[in-house]
Order: sequence, then structure tokens, then C-alpha cells
Amino acid sequence: MDKTTERKVTAGLLTGITIFLLLVFIANLFHFNYCMNADIASDAILGELIWNSKEIIPDAWYVANELRLICTPNVAALFYGLTGNMTLSAGLACCMMTVLILLAALYFARETGVKKTSGLMMGFLCLIIPSGFIMLELLYLFAAYYAIHAVIFFITLGMYASFIRNCKITYKLAWGILFSFLLGLQGVRGILVIYGPLLGMEMIRNIYFIYKKHKRSISDIYISLWTLLLFAVSYLGTLFPFSVGQGFSRNIRKGFPKLLTVVIPDMVRAIGFENANFLGEICLGVLLLLTVYMLVHVLRLLWKREMEPVHWVWLAMCISPVLTGVIVAFTTVESTERYYFAFLFLLPFSAVLVWEESRSVIKCMIGVSGILLAVSNFVQVYLPVIGAQEPPLTEEYQVTAFLEENNLPIAYATFENANTMTVLSNGAIRVYPVASVEKMDICKWMTSTDWYCPNMPYEQKTAYVITDAEKDRFAAFLNEKGSNVAEAEKIGKYTVFVSDYNYSNLGAD
Repeated sequence: MDKTTERKVTAGLLTGITIFLLLVFIANLFHFNYCMNADIASDAILGELIWNSKEIIPDAWYVANELRLICTPNVAALFYGLTGNMTLSAGLACCMMTVLILLAALYFARETGVKKTSGLMMGFLCLIIPSGFIMLELLYLFAAYYAIHAVIFFITLGMYASFIRNCKITYKLAWGILFSFLLGLQGVRGILVIYGPLLGMEMIRNIYFIYKKHKRSISDIYISLWTLLLFAVSYLGTLFPFSVGQGFSRNIRKGFPKLLTVVIPDMVRAIGFENANFLGEICLGVLLLLTVYMLVHVLRLLWKREMEPVHWVWLAMCISPVLTGVIVAFTTVESTERYYFAFLFLLPFSAVLVWEESRSVIKCMIGVSGILLAVSNFVQVYLPVIGAQEPPLTEEYQVTAFLEENNLPIAYATFENANTMTVLSNGAIRVYPVASVEKMDICKWMTSTDWYCPNMPYEQKTAYVITDAEKDRFAAFLNEKGSNVAEAEKIGKYTVFVSDYNYSNLGAD
């Protein structure tokens, strides 16, 4: 590629990156409620609670399946201190996480030794490849659940690439160890996605040295010890009392059927084939074929004993979703497409490496595929978001509007609706989740003990939001409270009941 063409490609990639960053910013800042659900809402509420309580881990908060320590809600808390706006602060946090993922991807590309243009392509493809909201919500939009994992994933593999390429360990290893400990405190996902696969990769590399009859240098020994230390420190973090572990048992006998019928289909969904339109499927298919080609190419280099540092890094990235899939298949852990998000980075990296080593025809094919995928996802994903009303006029929003109009700032509903309604009203109305509508007891899942009696005033006008499906169970509550609870409004599938008393309770310990 001559310099003129390279400048044009660089300018095009920078333009594409800028456009998709703007799309992510617009979606997060001006259409935060587009796909609002209970989980997204809970993280937004947690961000506000962290700031108000001035506690990184609020004592009153019931943690879900992973501790939030260096995640999006923690960033949202800082923005909430500046803005005092729940949805705006959560949206700003998602924007910052997106920028951090992009910068980490560019750092990773630089450390692997690819050219600057190839690094920009890596960043561009990482931004455009998610074709559905489930994966977008993991990384860039509304919640960015796994954003910090993606950032540390790129940083750790970038360090690994740097150490192998330069044949020496630097002070940066301390950052890797710190990150591994923090992810360990949050839960086991860091081990599952980053440190377990990396340690496995280093074992393979040491076996390769024996096969190649190559004596390991002192730097190679240090690199192996570093990967082992990352794994050990992250595991140590999971042992702290406030960390969230993952309970599971073996599933050897049913492992292969689960792998074929559950895990592999989830992997396909993670890549995006289920959500993409026909054009998007073709483009994703091209990227997948490039990844298969890279797998064959790397295995051939292993056999011929011609592995380069960048190939070890590619193999480490490849092992991550594969090893996760094997673990999920042969244990009782429930599979979900979210666990295999590393595919969204493996496909772009594969395309980048093929781009580096190919002639103009293949470069053109990769470029066209990237452009078409960007156009496809812009039309299918971002255009409907940009054109949507904010907040959307759903039944849930109409309930919050009714509560606000009738001066009912405190209400209770089941988890599926409660936090969602709170965020739809941007905190103007507080709808708190209960475990059961019969008892109005605390839901011990992403909720605060401060929201229930006796920590709330008993003599307080309170609403109870009940769905049609819950009415039979709610009848037991009505029979007990008698005339103290009255029906106030019916909105779609929801019925709002009102009482002069707050009958919520913390329930039994």
C-alpha cells in the first residue's frame, strides 16, 4: 500500500470511528431508556446510591451475580456527583467505558506490533461488530456490563504481547496484577475470560518450547510466572467475604450434548448472526472465515515451529471463548451468549492480521466487508434508537406518569418492573422491588434495605403496582389489609393500588 492510499485508509477509519463513537454517545445520552429493563435500571440506581452513601460498596445494597467495584455504576457515581441526574450520569459512564475500550484496543494493537492503520482498523471493527442489543449492552450501550472486563482483557493481552516481543518483563506487570486482583474481588469472570485462558496459553507455549527443542530464556520463565501470578491473585480476590463466587458442579455425562445443542448456538448468537440482517450475516460470515483461516494458519505455524509473538497473542484470544465454552458445557453453569463476548474482538483481530499479510484484493474484501457491516448495523441498530421517543411511551412509563401526577412518590412492584419504573421517571418516582406481592417483603437482589419498613416511615402514602398475572397472589395481601388498600388506576396490564400506609417489610433474615 503506497503512502497516499494509506493516508486515505487512515482518514476513512478515523471517520468511521468518530461516527460510531457519536452514535454510541447519542444513544447513551439522549435515548438511555430505549431498551430499559430491570438489570440496566438497577445499575443506574446503584450509581446514584454509591454517590449518596459515599461507599464504594454500599452496606445496604444486595449484590447480584457480581460485585460492582470498578464497573460502570462506579463511574456513574462520579458523574452523578457532578450532574445530580441519574440517567445522564449512567449514560455518561457508558460513553466513558466505550472510549476506554477503544483506547485499550488501540493499545493492544500497538503492543502486538501491527501497523498504525491496522490498529485503527482493529478499533473500528470492535465498535461496529455488535449486531444486537444484548452484546451492545455488554460493551457500549446503556449498561456496559462487561466493559471493564473488555478493557482489562485488551490491556493484559497487550502486556503479554509486549513481554514476548521484547523478551523482557517491565514495571507494567504490576498493573496487570492489580487489575487481576480487582476483577477477582468482583467475581470469577476475570478468571474465566482472561486469566484462565492466558495461563492455558502459556502452558501451550512452554510445551511448544520443548517440542521445538528451544531452551527458554529467563524472560520466558518470568512471563510464565507472571501469568500464573495473575491467575492466583485473581483467585485470591474471589475468596474475600464480600466477593461473589460462582457455585457449580460437574456435568461430564451430559457435557457433549450441552456443547452441541446449547453452547455452540450461544456462541453463534454472540457473534451476531441471529440479530444481523442478510447483509450483516454476509459480512460476519467473511470475518468468521478469516478467523477460521487464522486458526488453520496458526496451527500450521505451530507444527512447523515458526510461531511469532503476535500469533501467540491471537491464540490466547482464541482460547478465551473456547475454554469458556468447554467449562460451561462440562459444568452446571447455565450458558448464555454473554459469556462468549471475546468473539467480538477475535474476529476483528483476525481480520487485522490477514489484512497485514495480504495483497490488495484481500485488503479490499476486508475493507468492503467492514464498511457494509457498519452500514448494516447503523441502519438496523442505531437508526431506530436515534428516531425513538425518549422516554418511550410504554405502559411502564405511563404508570410512573400517573404516580407523579397523583403525588405518589413511593411505590412497590416485583423486580421485573420496579427499578425500571424508577429509572423511566429519572428518579422522580421511586418504585422499589418486592420478592412477593403477597407479603411485600424485600427482594434481595440489586436492592437496598433502606427502601423498606422499618427503615421507611410506616405512615406514608404508598402505591402498589400489580400486573394482571400477579392479581391472584395479590388477593391474599388485599384480604389481610382490607379497606386500607384501594384500587386507584388501571393502565394496560398494570393496576395501581394506593394505601395511607407503607406495608413493605424487610422480611425474615
